[in-house]
Amino acid sequence: MFGWIKWLWKQLQMEKVKSQRWEAQRQRIARLSVEQAREEALQVLQDERVFRLVPASGVRDAQILAQLPADVQELAVQYDRIELVGTEDEWRGADGLDFSQITPAELREGFLRIGRLAPDTDLYTEIAVPQGEPAGVYELYWTLGEPKLYPSIYHWILNEYWVDRVLREVEEEFGEG
Repeated sequence: MFGWIKWLWKQLQMEKVKSQRWEAQRQRIARLSVEQAREEALQVLQDERVFRLVPASGVRDAQILAQLPADVQELAVQYDRIELVGTEDEWRGADGLDFSQITPAELREGFLRIGRLAPDTDLYTEIAVPQGEPAGVYELYWTLGEPKLYPSIYHWILNEYWVDRVLREVEEEFGEG
């Protein structure tokens, strides 16, 4: 009985620490300028524990590129995909950004899908940009409410990176990792 209570207490403490650390990172990321976010994002993209970078295998359609914000264009010409490590599935691939298959978003008109999270689940999310807009990356949710806006693709990358890193760090501290 006491073992179960001790385990539950540890889980609650771990969730509290994760939540506090993630909130601090979320606020820090939100305060970054696009240039600051770009500098940090280009560094964290090199972390192979979080991201798998698939170099561009061909030339992108100029008409599609012209509809993307400049920050998204920069990455779209360099990479086919920026995959989130640990999300691989033999049927649907990995979650993340997919610049090789930029298509109209399914979840909202007027957006181009540049990636996805959790397809084939109730948490399906499209990473998308409004067509022809100069900035902004959105998470469009299938079942949740309003989309979440990031000032740039770099802010989105930092969000994904720090979610993963905070989770790993806290699990290691609590002996769960």
